Amino acid sequence: MTRAVTGLTPLMRDSRIANETGRSASRLFLFSLALLCFVFAGPRMDLAQDSKPDQTSAGYVPVLSGAFAYIQNSSGGVQSLAPQINPVLLVPMGKSLLLESHVDFTGFFQRRNRTSGDFTGEVFKTIESAQVDWLADSHVTGVAGRFLLPFGLYSERLTPVWIHNLQDVPLTYAIGTHPYGSADGLMLRGVAASQPSVNFQYSAYFSAHSSIDQLPAERAAGGDGSMFFPAARVETGLSYQRSLEGYQINNEAAYLTWQPQSFEINLKAEYDRNHYGDGYWIEGAHSPQQFFFAPRFFRRFQLVGRMEQFFVRNGGGHGLSDVDEKRPEFGVNYILRDDWKLVSSYGRLFSSNGNSNTWNFGFTYRFIWPLWPGKRS
Repeated sequence: MTRAVTGLTPLMRDSRIANETGRSASRLFLFSLALLCFVFAGPRMDLAQDSKPDQTSAGYVPVLSGAFAYIQNSSGGVQSLAPQINPVLLVPMGKSLLLESHVDFTGFFQRRNRTSGDFTGEVFKTIESAQVDWLADSHVTGVAGRFLLPFGLYSERLTPVWIHNLQDVPLTYAIGTHPYGSADGLMLRGVAASQPSVNFQYSAYFSAHSSIDQLPAERAAGGDGSMFFPAARVETGLSYQRSLEGYQINNEAAYLTWQPQSFEINLKAEYDRNHYGDGYWIEGAHSPQQFFFAPRFFRRFQLVGRMEQFFVRNGGGHGLSDVDEKRPEFGVNYILRDDWKLVSSYGRLFSSNGNSNTWNFGFTYRFIWPLWPGKRS
């Protein structure tokens, strides 16, 4: 998935030095700059044509979406560079079928001697999803193929680099997503009931074992359910997953979100647990949009804070730490435009393995390109 340097999966983290390719970071910077110039200088398609709304229809147009990002990380004095390209392809087929695919290209580059020498590393390619969605009716959508595991808040909703507010994934992220974060199989999801006072959302899935290159998955089954209260702008939910191969374990999560109407703040909290550990994270993000008297420059800032803890059970491991950990983290982002964001954060990890500071700086750019113009009715 889209992860910053400190948010790489354990599998990627273990192989990042052993598989160094010797490519210099200068080439990567040139490529990144060239792509960025193309994004901003290249032709753009104006979707808001002059024709009247009742005369023009977008039809069922394939769309290439995603993000381009660059994150520079410093963890315990070791610097890392992580450029990313995350394309998402959406191809509608009539009114009921949608083909979608999400691929991540994430570079990881460190100095050859960790603190000195030139930057070397490699680019990881991950197929996050390659699925067919069938809208059976207003309450059921069937999904077949490779899809992100619907576990807790972070997996499906916050992993894209253009969405999450802090670049480090939570300490408990591996619970319910280890080791691949995606499933190969079938899923049913939708809104079971929708009332003015409450909405009920659900998902249920089965994943088969796969050792296919770029499409790995473990055999598992699980589901997620939540209730959303529109008046209070509160959502609460539960996730459950059962691993069906190897040492079979249960993964469980409970989460809560709240966006009060009277104050521009977005609060999220999650508790995760399995055989190897449990923990929680609480995150709040504030944008001073309601301060209309403040200059526009200041109203574009976003302040973010997160507190999290992880507690070892049965030795930990399996994508989790083998010691108890605690990390407060604070971030300041700046929204240049709706599709362009500067990101920065600082965190302090407290662990019996040694305390360390983590800094992240960079930017994200979100793009949406229709692959051909809409049809005129």
